Amino acid sequence: MKEDMRIRLMVAILDRGRGWKAVELFSDFGLHLHYAMRGIGTADSELLNYLGFGETEKDVLFTLLPGYTVPKVIEAAKEKLHLAIPGRGILFSMPLSAISNAVAQNVTGEAYHPETEKEEEMAKTKKDLILVMASTGSTDTVMDAAKKAGARGGTVLRGHRVKDSKEKPGDETVHPEKEIIAILVPRELRQPVMDAINKEAGIATECRGVLLSLPVDEVAGLTGF
Repeated sequence: MKEDMRIRLMVAILDRGRGWKAVELFSDFGLHLHYAMRGIGTADSELLNYLGFGETEKDVLFTLLPGYTVPKVIEAAKEKLHLAIPGRGILFSMPLSAISNAVAQNVTGEAYHPETEKEEEMAKTKKDLILVMASTGSTDTVMDAAKKAGARGGTVLRGHRVKDSKEKPGDETVHPEKEIIAILVPRELRQPVMDAINKEAGIATECRGVLLSLPVDEVAGLTGF
């Protein structure tokens, strides 16, 4: 049976300081492309106590990986990160609707082929969330390119690249801060917007932008999309 080479985005949400343990675990599976951010839990104290969350500050880790590794990583995480215990953290993966070729080759050693994504899965979605992980100061370049291609706006998050298991998520002194720009677009604009951003702010530019997109099912608060 052919291995699933479709790239997935894995998200780990753990108590502050435990993100590095996830990085160490993922490194054991040959996964090295991570982006870390600080997060804050929003549940009230009563609910947090019930769930076993003694700490509301979180490490949020984005990791790209080939589909065939997902079940193995999740099973290992349940054991080594103690995720079977309520309140110890959350780990989940999501399919991508598109990704830049340079990143795909870094993750799987192969170029990205849109036809490898299941048509029936993509047919259910009409919008995509484009994520651009780029060097600090790149937002204007990214958004100018995106808007010229038809995007309306975006949201900027702050994070940093984690390159190996010795570097702890949440420690901004490890690497220069990264800007993560999230842009929601209609499905028909996904590729033109990604192409425009890749040209002006992609991995081969000074912005060093890593691009990917996620399928979106339902949206509220937007008109004209």
